[in-house]
Amino acid sequence: MTSLPTDSPTPLARAAAWLALAVLISVLPAAAAEPDPALERALTSFFRNAEVLHFDAVPDLYEGGYARISVYTRRARIADLLVEEGWVRLRGATLNVAQLREGNFRVDAVRDAAMRLRVSIRALEESMQAASPKDDIRITSDGTFLYGQGTVPLGGRLVRVELKGTLLVRGTPEVFLNLATLRLNNFPLPSPLVEAVERRYNPVVKQRRWPVRFNFHSIRLTREEFLVSSEADPLVCSFCADVPRR
Repeated sequence: MTSLPTDSPTPLARAAAWLALAVLISVLPAAAAEPDPALERALTSFFRNAEVLHFDAVPDLYEGGYARISVYTRRARIADLLVEEGWVRLRGATLNVAQLREGNFRVDAVRDAAMRLRVSIRALEESMQAASPKDDIRITSDGTFLYGQGTVPLGGRLVRVELKGTLLVRGTPEVFLNLATLRLNNFPLPSPLVEAVERRYNPVVKQRRWPVRFNFHSIRLTREEFLVSSEADPLVCSFCADVPRR
């Protein structure tokens, strides 16, 4: 019995068809991202009074769900911290729908949260002042150490304080001040008293009031600012290009 020829395409023909389809897709204009005014309004409650705030979001299949949210901001306040620049990426985020409708940003669950911040030494000084309002300490940096000079109330009178220390992170949502030396009226304090003063200010960056928390794994100090990141190297950022700086 003679078999009839079939019209099934050969492997070569199928490969050519797939190649043609790929070329066609590559030349088609990309679809514009749908605006997300609710998310935009909510982000302004997180990054308050921002001079610049750009974001890109990929919604998930359920309300309040996002496969990814990427943010770039400049000169914004996150809680009480003034940030020169900030980059954020949330993956697998579930936002609180009721809060989102009210214009508030609150994350109920997130698979991965990454952040990178540039914070000025002046903003760090303001943060320390807020933690202990009666202290009057001016903070400077030489790029390796922080130095502080000023006065603090002690025993009903003001005493002169001088400090030297560094900033460190521990893979948690905080940035800590680690004092190497501390002098009151030019008298060096022993370690137990130094640790007591550290507790007075620490953590110098905290996230208790943030709607989502980020673990910090690296920090770099310069003369003018510090750079803190969720990644292993603060000078390298795998997610900062998600939203262009404009």
